[in-house]
Amino acid sequence: MPVIRIELDSDRERAKKFHQKVTSGAPFPKERELVVEGAWARGFTPTGTVHYRGISNGQPPGLKFDVEVAIDHEEHQH
Repeated sequence: MPVIRIELDSDRERAKKFHQKVTSGAPFPKERELVVEGAWARGFTPTGTVHYRGISNGQPPGLKFDVEVAIDHEEHQH
């Protein structure tokens, strides 16, 4: 199953707090929903679990997620 990377905008303080929360086992339903919406917006159908992958090195930092997707071959053939 293909996986795509979705990065959500953040700031240094929020990214640090989110990282600590998630790495200690807390769920992240709001961010999960945003990642799924991001996959749909790119033309992919999310099919699997959303995985938090860490904080980007950008300025401002972003929150990185991977999500399994199915590719709608009809859409991508045009």
